[in-house]
Amino acid sequence: MNLHPHTVERFCNQHKTIKNYIDDLPPEAIYTRLNPDKFSIHETIAYLTRYHHIFIQRINTILKDVDPFFEVYKPDQDPDFNFTCAKSTGSLLHELYRVRNELCLLFEEMPQEQLVRIGTHAVLGKMTISQWSEFFLLHESTQLFKIFKMSGSFWSTEMTRNNNIIYLPRLSNYIDELAV
Repeated sequence: MNLHPHTVERFCNQHKTIKNYIDDLPPEAIYTRLNPDKFSIHETIAYLTRYHHIFIQRINTILKDVDPFFEVYKPDQDPDFNFTCAKSTGSLLHELYRVRNELCLLFEEMPQEQLVRIGTHAVLGKMTISQWSEFFLLHESTQLFKIFKMSGSFWSTEMTRNNNIIYLPRLSNYIDELAV
């Protein structure tokens, strides 16, 4: 049982859309929580980055142990999450890309018989490594959709806040640089 070619393609490329979603955003859009009870774009990227490390640990545990059990990952109970969140968005993206490459290599080099090894998730139950990879991608796509929505929400929030002001982020950055 190999990973489906579409799964492999998504696994190697899906995360790269983050940069498209945030490229034109000013820093306040990335670091500000639009809803005080929800993560900012930066915190969501930190969460994704930290979850990559959690996921690689889980896969390695499944490969060495017989049917290991995993609780739901909760960033507020992970002391390393705060450390991850303290990094800049750029360094988080570099780290996410680096760890994702490690995961892609791990899956590419994984013998077929290991893809059927099982690990049990507290909510989703018993899953093969192949199913864990699908879960990872679906979970990540949910986070990507949140980033996509937040980036769009920032502009609509800015428009209602300053409905008579035209905001050109690239031009305003250029003007700020000239003023210094």
